Amino acid sequence: MIKLMGRTQPLERYPALEALEALEVIKRLGFDGVEVCLETAEMAPDGLTDAKIAAVRERIAALGLAPHSVGYHKDYIYDDRELARTCRAIELTPAFGAELFIYSGTPKRTGDAAEWERMLARTAELLNLAEKHGVTLAQEFEPGFIVGSTEELLRFFEALPSPRMAANLDLGHLFLCDPDPIASIRAIGAKAVHGHVENMAAGVHDHLLPSEGDMDLGQYMEALQAIGFDGGLALDLYKHDYESVAPGEIAYLRKLIAAAEER
Repeated sequence: MIKLMGRTQPLERYPALEALEALEVIKRLGFDGVEVCLETAEMAPDGLTDAKIAAVRERIAALGLAPHSVGYHKDYIYDDRELARTCRAIELTPAFGAELFIYSGTPKRTGDAAEWERMLARTAELLNLAEKHGVTLAQEFEPGFIVGSTEELLRFFEALPSPRMAANLDLGHLFLCDPDPIASIRAIGAKAVHGHVENMAAGVHDHLLPSEGDMDLGQYMEALQAIGFDGGLALDLYKHDYESVAPGEIAYLRKLIAAAEER
């Protein structure tokens, strides 16, 4: 059964590692699980301590937030400091009690073969660490990124074959980047282990409420159900007040999920 997850990044005004309020809010809003986002200053991978990580892990367990994952979306391709931070985030993922690490990449600069090979080489470093620490990498593609479509994602998987390499399906990105997003879900199949959910207007990369926009999210839920997806979908919003909109959007998504399961 598909689970709905909250992301800590939209709640960064809460000190998630000190008072752990963001986790409490995510539970109160009605999410099943949580994606622990390390992009904020307080959560930066190179500033975390064992005690802070343990506090987060223990609170997640106490609140019964499941599933949970760790996310860090930074430019590890061209930025050496961010490569080191991304490696550190992967190493820390098991300490958070998670096995799944969510990441993306960076926008294309040249779009040539050399850039593609650079991303493969950098990602191979991440993959080596992931395999060592028992972590699965869930690659997300974004519009205009080096990996920027399902076609490129599948090519990426072919170049780095590993059971520790999987996909984070951002449903809005599928809508924007692929000619047939539903066929893309089928093509990715069992590699899809995690996802982000929002809606989009046609041709515009702007994260809208799931209940708005041009996407028929019911079809996406049916496609996920058809491939046996039973991971978490994290509500991925930036310009909205997360606390205000989440309850209504959770209810909307649960109706779509229930309808898909009945088919």
